[in-house]
Amino acid sequence: MDQNDLAAMATQALFSVLGGAANTAASQLTQDRLNRSARGRAALDGLSSSPDDPAAQRDVQAALADEISSDSEFADRLTVLLHAPAQQTTGSVVITGSRVRHSQIALGPLTINNTPGARGALAFAAALLIVLIALGVYGGVRLINTDDAPKTQSTTQHDASDSRLARAAVLSAEDLKLAALEESDLPPDVTPTPPWNELKITDPKANPAACQPIVDLYSAQPRRPRHARLEGALRDTRGGDYYGYRVYLDSYASTDEASGVLKDLRNTLEACTSNFSIDGSWEFQPVSKALDPEVGDESLAFGEESDTKYNVVRVGTVLIVLTSSEQKTYEGEGKIDPTILNAQVTKVKRAIAQVGKD
Repeated sequence: MDQNDLAAMATQALFSVLGGAANTAASQLTQDRLNRSARGRAALDGLSSSPDDPAAQRDVQAALADEISSDSEFADRLTVLLHAPAQQTTGSVVITGSRVRHSQIALGPLTINNTPGARGALAFAAALLIVLIALGVYGGVRLINTDDAPKTQSTTQHDASDSRLARAAVLSAEDLKLAALEESDLPPDVTPTPPWNELKITDPKANPAACQPIVDLYSAQPRRPRHARLEGALRDTRGGDYYGYRVYLDSYASTDEASGVLKDLRNTLEACTSNFSIDGSWEFQPVSKALDPEVGDESLAFGEESDTKYNVVRVGTVLIVLTSSEQKTYEGEGKIDPTILNAQVTKVKRAIAQVGKD
């Protein structure tokens, strides 16, 4: 077929669309080709603005004739589409910079008129098609990489499973020694010391009973049994003061058991607001909540009035109980250095990870 005849047929197909006919594969290909050059875009804009203008039609036909003569592949494809039995497009969209007036655009079996409402529908349909194309590309990539995908998923699940298992590891008394603070873990002038023996109380009972969870922190037979306990102490002489820390690392049979101790303490802080004692002898001042250190899996801070301060932190199945009191005059408030608490949390995490691997 002569290039001028082919260009005339393509122009007629495009003109029909501008006149209100359904878009076709041939008209889409024509618009796409014209939009590739400045001359083609100008000709297409002219025809869109004045579809009945013979001069505008000639400009489009001339631009197409040049495209056809310079690209035999385009000419062959256009010939096939123009002579195809069914030319209405199926499942494709052409978005151009030209204006289309009094026309229809077909998206597969869907024909959209060029009205304000229909243009909104077209925009939605085009966006939907883009999403579908993206999903198709993603699916193709998944298919191409099918050998790698299960391995990656398996590795991720395995790592997550390992992490959960490690956090649920139950530490023995020997395991807890891995988490004991050493001088190299601490700031200068803070040193580990032997545990203080006077607080090894077998089965203390709080009076009133509502305060029992606090007393259980010191008890050898708490209401929530431990799996193991490691006791330690620190001496902090920075700034000329002397603060004594008690450090308890308590292992429980499960994370739920360890978390239950914190729950009990939270409830106690709401009820234990007056002086209380152990077996009517050892006196405690009223306790109140303090600023949560927000470390580990969950944590809690509270203190007695003008006396001992407490930080309780759960890391997996292990509870860190860190208490501090002023030891120089026994009259000042205790304080807990976040640096010391963070060092202890880090050591417990490492111990749990090591035990979990074993």
